[in-house]
Amino acid sequence: MNETKEQLTYKEPSLLNTISYGSAGFWSMLAYGVFNAYLIFFYESVVGLNIVYVFWAMLIFTVWDAINDPLIGWLTDRVTKYTRKIGKRFIWIVIGIIPANFVLALVFMPPAADPATDPLPFFWWIVFTTVIFDSLYTICFVNVEGMFADKFRTEKARRRARGWGTPLSMLALPVANIVPPIILGLFGGSTVQSAYLPMIFLIIATIAPVSLLMLPGMRENKEMIERYYISKEKPESFIAGLKSTLKQKSFVYYIILFFGFQVVTGSLTASIPYAANYVLPGPPLGTEVNMILLFAIFLNGALVSVPVWIRVAKKVKNNKKTALIGGVCLIVGAFITPLFTGLIDSMIYMFILGFTMGNFWTLMTIYFSDVLDERVILTKSPNRGTTVGVSAFLSRFARAAQIGVFTIVHVLTGFVEGAPPHTQSLDAQFGIRLHMGIIPAIILIFCTLIYWKFYPITPKIWMENKQKLQELGFA
Repeated sequence: MNETKEQLTYKEPSLLNTISYGSAGFWSMLAYGVFNAYLIFFYESVVGLNIVYVFWAMLIFTVWDAINDPLIGWLTDRVTKYTRKIGKRFIWIVIGIIPANFVLALVFMPPAADPATDPLPFFWWIVFTTVIFDSLYTICFVNVEGMFADKFRTEKARRRARGWGTPLSMLALPVANIVPPIILGLFGGSTVQSAYLPMIFLIIATIAPVSLLMLPGMRENKEMIERYYISKEKPESFIAGLKSTLKQKSFVYYIILFFGFQVVTGSLTASIPYAANYVLPGPPLGTEVNMILLFAIFLNGALVSVPVWIRVAKKVKNNKKTALIGGVCLIVGAFITPLFTGLIDSMIYMFILGFTMGNFWTLMTIYFSDVLDERVILTKSPNRGTTVGVSAFLSRFARAAQIGVFTIVHVLTGFVEGAPPHTQSLDAQFGIRLHMGIIPAIILIFCTLIYWKFYPITPKIWMENKQKLQELGFA
């Protein structure tokens, strides 16, 4: 995929500005990494709430997202009388990111009650805190993602941005996945509820400064702001934008592949506390040390893979083919991960999984940018917020699917909520292996096959889209 002459005249953001923008990935990976890794385990194995209540709470949360994500995307895409002064997206990013730092703590501060006899306060607490946190997160990151294609307009600039942004995101993984077990171990262990307060407060002390460091990279320059006024087309209504987004074939098939990736990622990270506490051997290392080792080796695999996948993308010069390579590799990695018999082979499998998962972590934003560029051509407008919002909403179905799998597996295999470490039955341990990788891998197989068969943006169409963007004045 070659750059046009007009694209080569585009002035890329400075290195410091690019790094500032990329630090948003650190915030997102850290905050949602802790959220995804510990939410189910915390309420089921620590608090002792039946997982069926967790499932229904998260289902309500997902339904809320059906309105929240695309609606916020549409609302924040509006050009107002203040846009030329403060930009279209920067102010929303500030409004979302600052309070989101502190709302995350509420998720791990459940009410004082007995979940066995009075589960409803816990149920509604999960609904309330997750809805508030995700709404603030969406206000911020719908605009962060919506800005990417305008800020980094050439393939070279986008690869450069991801080349910096992906490592910054992955730097959050040691904090999200290694520091919490250390803090939990210092304050009693991962099954002690009181240990989660110092853990989450330390996470907040980390993400709050990062939320300030990312703001310079979110400021829109004059050129970006003027691009919002290029189109003379009347903005789509929310319903029209929603319908037209779902009619865009490249968007639909990208989302299907992204869904499979999210199921694998969410299932793996949420399964590690279960595997460390109930499947892997116990002392002398201890469950917290097991968690640290598994997360650390997984991170190493992902970090090592970043330059490899960027090199593959440059060599292949076909984003669809590169995504398919990543999908096939991740399927293999997900299948072998739960086959461990001890700590050493589990670490080897986790390294392989991290490496294969690096494709999507490194290049997914580039894949989505191709979809957003086509969206601009279809609407003859630079507005991308509705599309990003719909994407965010549909990705939440992956979380709902993941929790649904956990719920069904735990019910069928007799998992005992609130049980001490290393006390689950062999059936329950087998269930943990199933939702750790085998079931997610099967889901990803179907998603990858659909993407391979129907995703329409080939290198030829990619070049045609770049030319059309140039003709419209958005190149």
